[in-house]
Amino acid sequence: MNKNDFVTKLVFLPMLLGTTGQTVLAADNNNSQATDEKVEKISVIGSRSAKQRSVADSTVPIDLISEEDINAIGNTADITDNLKALVPSYIATPATGDGSAFVRPTSLRGTAPDQTLVLIDGKRRHRSALVQFFAPAAGNGAHGADVAMIPSIALKRIEVLRDGASSQYGSDAIAGVINFVTKDASEGGTVNLQYGQFYEGESSIKFGFNKGLELGENGFANFSLEYVDNEALSRGLIRPDAQSYIDSGVQGVGADSPFGDAPFTQTWGRPETDALRLFLNAGVELDGNMSLYSRVNYADTSGRYRFFYRNQNHSTLTALKALGFTGKQTEVGFTPYLDGDQKDFSIIFGLEGEFANDTTYDFSISHGSNELDYFLSNTVNPDLGLDSNLQIPQMDFNVGGYKQQELNINADFSTTVGEDLNVAYGAEWRKETYTSIAGEPNSYLGAGSSGFKGINPNDAGDVSRDNYAVYIDVEHDVTDALLMQYALRYEDFSDFGGTTNYKVAANYSVTDDFSLRGAVSTGFHAPTPGQSSVSSIITTFDGTTGLQVEEGLIPATHPLAIQYGGQKIKEEESTNISLGFVTNVGEATSITLDAYKISVDDRIYRTGNIATSDSTSISFYTNALDVEHQGIDLVVTSEFDSIDTNIALSYSYNTIDVVGQRSVSGQKPVSDATVEDIENNFPNSRFVLTSHTVFSDDLSLMLRANYYGSHYDERGRIGAAENPTAEIGATIYFDAELSYQFSEEVQVKFGVTNLFDSYVDEIDAPYANRRSVGLQYPRRSAANYEGGSWYLGVSYDF
Repeated sequence: MNKNDFVTKLVFLPMLLGTTGQTVLAADNNNSQATDEKVEKISVIGSRSAKQRSVADSTVPIDLISEEDINAIGNTADITDNLKALVPSYIATPATGDGSAFVRPTSLRGTAPDQTLVLIDGKRRHRSALVQFFAPAAGNGAHGADVAMIPSIALKRIEVLRDGASSQYGSDAIAGVINFVTKDASEGGTVNLQYGQFYEGESSIKFGFNKGLELGENGFANFSLEYVDNEALSRGLIRPDAQSYIDSGVQGVGADSPFGDAPFTQTWGRPETDALRLFLNAGVELDGNMSLYSRVNYADTSGRYRFFYRNQNHSTLTALKALGFTGKQTEVGFTPYLDGDQKDFSIIFGLEGEFANDTTYDFSISHGSNELDYFLSNTVNPDLGLDSNLQIPQMDFNVGGYKQQELNINADFSTTVGEDLNVAYGAEWRKETYTSIAGEPNSYLGAGSSGFKGINPNDAGDVSRDNYAVYIDVEHDVTDALLMQYALRYEDFSDFGGTTNYKVAANYSVTDDFSLRGAVSTGFHAPTPGQSSVSSIITTFDGTTGLQVEEGLIPATHPLAIQYGGQKIKEEESTNISLGFVTNVGEATSITLDAYKISVDDRIYRTGNIATSDSTSISFYTNALDVEHQGIDLVVTSEFDSIDTNIALSYSYNTIDVVGQRSVSGQKPVSDATVEDIENNFPNSRFVLTSHTVFSDDLSLMLRANYYGSHYDERGRIGAAENPTAEIGATIYFDAELSYQFSEEVQVKFGVTNLFDSYVDEIDAPYANRRSVGLQYPRRSAANYEGGSWYLGVSYDF
């Protein structure tokens, strides 16, 4: 038994036995908050009924994550890391690769990022500007929302509905829905300050401010501000080619690093990021049982990610040397780095109230936009030539960017018919516009800036589409024991037509302590204007040869794409089936178990490289795959009053199977190797075990174990005779947080994330690996390779 195995068993065993712990993951029946809040929480998501129901009474599984739980995690880059640590069926891979370094690829139940709908206070969240080119295989090509723009200090709770809900909420709710519920207090406030440091030395700072104010006699305004600054992490190795230069006495190798990690010529790890995030939630009651409300969210974020190293023999330097260049780069090479600056804004106005016939209404209009601008530095465009002094004329380039804009208008109604029936209905109109922004001329001249060729004006411009929807949602208490739910929704899109989806769900109480629940539904993801129109030159490198590879991404309706089998993209379609139970064991323990199957047809995916007649290489998006996701989710919560301890175990098992593929020009658009990655890159098993022990009114301890089951790297093929894919063994990370309440106003927390500094398995020969480019870990493993860190936080309530 190695040291890590011994530590794992030593710490994990008492947690399983209940001798320490805290319930931090709020799932179905959560008891993680203070004693005076130990009641069944009321669910909002998944139901449009005015009748209050606990999550245990819901027809589908729902996680409720409290404000305390959200904030019991340190050194996170953004709220994505918090969700990943609390919901085992939610995966967020390391931020790595072009735009995916700034907009994290995520997955719920093994699906793509844009197959989970994101809401804020029940209203649809706009997408990010990024169409994912470099996401893990299961999420490649997705175009989803970026939850990282939401300040965590603004949140009262997070609701995660783990079941299909397109018939209730529209496009994208294939795997489920995540609803961020924001604070609405009209008084008081909080100031938080946290400093953290990784064991390797990198630091992070997080500041948060929240304040509630009264607006007149019947209104409120709740304002939140959050600022974070995270240094870049460097977790790789020195590349063999760079090491050879160092060994031969070359000075200054890696000195161009913006992160100060020379002599590394390539930096692997979490990018450098900083962000300012603001949120305002306001409302006022009017005469006539009406209320006006408004919510405003603004975020200004920036990130920096380092590209692949260009050594002495790289083609760009060869071209410059042929022109007479003799600068330092010819000895030490160079490494470009990419800055991604995001501006995110959303605003919503609404009027809600109740008519005389007990019908509630909610009219709203919202606008959301996200712009991602790219700046490539420390690179060259050989086609610019040299200046009069035979020097490189320009090394920093504005390479362009992308913008997503959305406008939503909603009218929602809910009517109670007697005591047992609620009918909700409504309509929605939405317009989406996707814009490609051209880079500066020197960035796309000729071969373009090395690493990221600027967006050409011919590929710039905007594409729009609109859609309307009508829906009806019925909840019927057939008997005291049986709740039935029915939903039907029709949507019509200007670019591909109409789609109709339904849901039938039920919860049956066999006894007071045991209920069965299940649902059957259909869902869809509408192809976005971004997926239909984006055009780019994608630059990658072969990890073995180090040679640069360029792929041309063009719209599926481009004449050249049509020549090679492209056609108009249609919607993805899904069928969801789930069955589970909820039970209470005694007064202190609750258990929920849900099995599910999600069948997705016509999954939108980017084709592999298609060689054209003029020896160029193109790719485009197409409805390529049929995919099945199956699994179970188990949640167990328990209290131990004798030691004042709460424990929560949340376990997820999921498999992904590609069951069909449509040919393009007689060929598979997605290679067998990529299909293998889709099915095997994510671990089948994950669990989160959390305990909270209260020692006194002032002192408490949280312990958490985050487990990732075995899975495969994306390099090579499983079982291949040469350079096979490496299997990544199971990994477990332990977190701890000690909290002390100095006074009614002041609380101090000291925490450790990944206490034992655990890492995923390293990969070396005979397996396919990335050591030639300086990475010893699986690049996009669900389990990160950041290492351990500690943090100290203080909060002041007023």
